[in-house]
Amino acid sequence: MELLDRRTAMQLAAAGITLVPLADARAQGAGRVEKKLRELGIELPASGPAPVANYVPTLRHREVVYVAGQIPFKAPGELLFRGRVGAELTLEQGRAAARLVGINMLALLKRELKGDLDRVEGVLRIDGFVSSAGDFTQQPQVMNGISDLMVEVFGDAGRHTRTAVGVNVLPLNAPCEISAEFTVRA
Repeated sequence: MELLDRRTAMQLAAAGITLVPLADARAQGAGRVEKKLRELGIELPASGPAPVANYVPTLRHREVVYVAGQIPFKAPGELLFRGRVGAELTLEQGRAAARLVGINMLALLKRELKGDLDRVEGVLRIDGFVSSAGDFTQQPQVMNGISDLMVEVFGDAGRHTRTAVGVNVLPLNAPCEISAEFTVRA
């Protein structure tokens, strides 16, 4: 609004037109990424999951934000999926769990970036561990749950390197634990 002279600002106000500064508009969810999330029908949790041990959920170093390993929480303390993929859970349930982790990561990232997901320039890397039955070998397809989400939300900037590893057990009997790295604008 500082670009308008006082007279023009008063005329707009008299006409019932309210201008919101760009930073405020982004904080209110008016950005490109927030619009894409609405189109996808995704509502981010208020702040993302709290740590369950002695670590921080996000850490920024220069232009990179690291998101610590996350498991598929639906609400604080409520793990939505439990068990091993290929045993207690199907491949599709594993994919859904990985997608939920991605949604929670976006909430954590939004908090780290003071509400402005448009500052994300790209997804650099995603590392996923999938709690798997002994004969289950489709860990990459499980991890597509989060990878597909990042491309849906960020377009080509959502393409990333990735690891998908099968493991015997994860904290709280979660089906997956995923960490990620994002590059961001200052």
